[in-house]
Amino acid sequence: MGRKNSAAPSTPAPPIFAHVLVWAALALAVVGVAMAAYLAAENIQGKASGICVGSHGCASVQQSEYGKILGIPVSAPGLALYLALAGAAGAWLWNWRGQRDQVAVLAFYAALFGALFSGFLTYLEGWVIEAWCTWCIASAVLMSALLMLWLAVFLAALRTRRR
Repeated sequence: MGRKNSAAPSTPAPPIFAHVLVWAALALAVVGVAMAAYLAAENIQGKASGICVGSHGCASVQQSEYGKILGIPVSAPGLALYLALAGAAGAWLWNWRGQRDQVAVLAFYAALFGALFSGFLTYLEGWVIEAWCTWCIASAVLMSALLMLWLAVFLAALRTRRR
């Protein structure tokens, strides 16, 4: 009787460009954390964002009935999502518990949810509230970029697995 190899098959290393994409996702998520933390702090204190570049709709949007979900400013769940995406980037880069591919899938779906929700909020800004918030638009653009980055990482993981 021969000895069985009990080690699990190793996962192929991701391509170098995937590392670059995830570092970019980490940087964008950190920017998102900073933006959402600022807005959450302003909203929790009852202030409209003090710095509203290019438009005067930030106060209208943040103080509208759509500015809160169950009494919580929309920026607070946004902050949680950006923190989760930053954590996912860190977990992917350091291959936390060998779960790199699973992290890519979860981050992709989290970014998809964030981009879809941002799209819904942008719709509300333009056609229901009829005011534009620069911070909200910047967050929607940031979340869309994160979606594209995590989609590319997710597809790279699928491609690497098929080899």
